[in-house]
Amino acid sequence: MMIRADAARMRRLKVWIIALSLLPTLVSGALSKAHYAAGFTSGGLLVLLNFMGTERVVRNLFGDSVFGRIIAAFLQLCKLGLTAAAIAGLIHWRLVSPLALLIGLSTLPAALMFDFFLFPIDKGEEKEI
Repeated sequence: MMIRADAARMRRLKVWIIALSLLPTLVSGALSKAHYAAGFTSGGLLVLLNFMGTERVVRNLFGDSVFGRIIAAFLQLCKLGLTAAAIAGLIHWRLVSPLALLIGLSTLPAALMFDFFLFPIDKGEEKEI
């Protein structure tokens, strides 16, 4: 039962990340602020890709194969390095507004907040004493 609730939350979080990235992108695009729109989009895309990659790595970490676990841990480190390089490149070549990129990158905590408040988990009798 709890696994279905977790899978539903993961799907909702992906939708929240997309929505929270697109909203400021559309507003800044309508105001002809392409530099900001690119930052919101890039930040949201990086967060979404990281979220999906982490989800896959965690699934592999709990697999049966020891070799699969080692590969999953290595891929997680590579993913973090690629993310850092992407952020550094976007800022270094001034392709995006750093503030807009930071706001785009903060869509995961915002998505978590919205989802936890709108879809609370009822633990019922699982409360700790």
